[in-house]
Amino acid sequence: PELRALRAAAMGSGGGHPAADAGDGVAQRLAQRPDTFLGEVALGLHLAACHAPRPPPASPLQRQAPAPDVAMEAPDAGERRVDVEVVAPDLVRPVDAVRSELIDRYVGLRGSVVRAANVAPLITELTFRCGRCAAEVVTPAEDGRLEYPSACPSKCKFARFSVEKDKCKAIDWQRIRLQEDFAELAACDGPARRVPRTLDCDLKRGLVGSCSPGDSVTLFGIVRYMPTGGAIGGKGKGEGKHNASRALFTLYLDVKAVVNNRRSATGAGEGASEFTPLQLEFIREIHQESERFPLLVASFCPQIYGQSLVKASLLLSLLGGVPLRTPGTERRLRRRGDVHVLLLGDPGLGKSELLRALARLSPRGVYVAGNSSSVAGLTASVVRDPSGEFALEAGALILADRGVCCIDEFDKMGTDQQALLEAMEQQTVSIAKAGIVCTLPAETTVVTAANPSKGSWDTTLTLVQNLKGVMSEALLSRFDVVFLMRDEGGTAADAALSRHIVRNHSAGVVGGETPSARVDWAAGPDVGGRGRSRTLRERIGDVRQDAALPQELLAMYARYARQFAHPRLGRAARERIKEFYMKRRANEHKASGQIAVTPRHLEALIRLSEARARAELRRAVLLSDVEDVIEIVEAGVDFEEQLPDEPIRKGKSKASAVVDRLRQQMQKRARLNNGSAEFRLRELRELAGPGVRDDEFDRAIQRLNEQENALLIKGSGTYEYIGGC
Repeated sequence: PELRALRAAAMGSGGGHPAADAGDGVAQRLAQRPDTFLGEVALGLHLAACHAPRPPPASPLQRQAPAPDVAMEAPDAGERRVDVEVVAPDLVRPVDAVRSELIDRYVGLRGSVVRAANVAPLITELTFRCGRCAAEVVTPAEDGRLEYPSACPSKCKFARFSVEKDKCKAIDWQRIRLQEDFAELAACDGPARRVPRTLDCDLKRGLVGSCSPGDSVTLFGIVRYMPTGGAIGGKGKGEGKHNASRALFTLYLDVKAVVNNRRSATGAGEGASEFTPLQLEFIREIHQESERFPLLVASFCPQIYGQSLVKASLLLSLLGGVPLRTPGTERRLRRRGDVHVLLLGDPGLGKSELLRALARLSPRGVYVAGNSSSVAGLTASVVRDPSGEFALEAGALILADRGVCCIDEFDKMGTDQQALLEAMEQQTVSIAKAGIVCTLPAETTVVTAANPSKGSWDTTLTLVQNLKGVMSEALLSRFDVVFLMRDEGGTAADAALSRHIVRNHSAGVVGGETPSARVDWAAGPDVGGRGRSRTLRERIGDVRQDAALPQELLAMYARYARQFAHPRLGRAARERIKEFYMKRRANEHKASGQIAVTPRHLEALIRLSEARARAELRRAVLLSDVEDVIEIVEAGVDFEEQLPDEPIRKGKSKASAVVDRLRQQMQKRARLNNGSAEFRLRELRELAGPGVRDDEFDRAIQRLNEQENALLIKGSGTYEYIGGC
């Protein structure tokens, strides 16, 4: 009926024909008069379907064939409904730009779905029956709002009606909540610390179920308004239906088309068309550099002095490895490609600033603080919508799907850390609350920063002892890179750091310095030899500060590499990864105080090597990529090799100091002897050091054997150190 009415209006006057508005652009007509535009397009498609040539009638022999006749089984074209979905990239705008002047305009909004309600029927047509003469009155219901007829259209003029429920018509309806994109929130001109804007959106008919919480979508539709239930002033008497509460309305989007970036053909929601020719030219210029990865590392977070290998590990987590998926249409994840990074270090080393810079580089980067986050805020929560139904609301891990979730102050979360176990390995979040049981995708890279158990590193304790109480071993094993950051004082390092901080706070950084004066003095003298024989740290130090890339170009290059570079391991790279893993497994000993080496570390090496090759936009992982990754991994966990020789601390008794010294020296000896932890009594006496009496030494041996169960007596004056924290 709607198409017939529009067809009659279009045939009666020439104003509805597209040629009448030849001067107006198609996008402008769609934005200003969306209902008329969509109706005209639907009418054209409807007329094309009605006048489409039908297949010739079948012969008597063909009619006896068992093949079905699709044209005969299809309903009449006049009863079909044509729903038009128009995608107009020129009309896309931020969610925060939706204001009252856009009412009844066609717009496109890009953001993340944070809430999705259950599917419910929406009444479109009601049939009333008169209580006296049984006459039927058909009334359309606009936006689900119904109104009873004022009087019977027949001669009885009766005013009491009943609803014929079996003759009413309804469609599927679902309400979702769209939140503006984090990248647009960070790039907007408004206040940087404002609450992200949200907007309710209504899905109808075939669009129902097209998106779920956490999806990054672009919705196209018409901005509508609906009255709210709250009052904007005091309750006035004698105002009746015209009181002040009915003057307040809220905006929502009547969705006409959905572009789900997660379910797009590219997988990442970004096509090659999103890169302009100028951007592709910049990417080509970066790719022509001889040292691309050192250039990217030197351009990342330049306000933080040093920490070159830490920045390299964070950039590798941004690029990520190549995920393995099962063949078929579902493409389920078999091996994750996200690289999880844990930064453990003393306060004041810039961990929070590094995490914020990484979140700004990612298109879907989320930064949260662990001391103010909950399990529901990280995963998902079940809330009750205004209709009384339960709805899912996405948390930080789901909102950062196919992005980066940076969690600061990770050691302050306590038992809430266990909520990350499933999301970090299986890349999903399972919910079983309020009768809702579901699994949501969370292919998120998790980057965290934490302090040791005592706030700063205690060099008299082993690595495992410093991490005791910070997180569980199950969670620690899920991190691909564990980087230990310590405040190692020194005259030259302190002088360079102070000059760097003073220069950043001076006026010369704004524009008073010349490029020649901005040489990276922290890199040291140029000793030549810029080949692959030099370490990654040295090659990063050779990059001049005036050659660093802007953050926008760095983010664009990382987005391009993550989308189009899918390297595979070469033969030399596979052999080197296997050799390094077997060496670490052979040197592992439970008494060494190191992090346990598991098969997850082997997969982590593969992911890091693929990310290193992605930075070069290569199709294969080379041996040099693996060597850079090994340098990063070894530099991250070098804490055990720098234990001091004097473990005596203030407030410790002499007996405890002897026990600590023996334990520390036995752990160091076990590492040097490839895990062998057997000692003769004479060797233990030498490890105790001079100035220790025989009775103090005997009490220390007895304590390690009986109380701490760290020293096992094997007979004939031989002892074996088996650990003990």
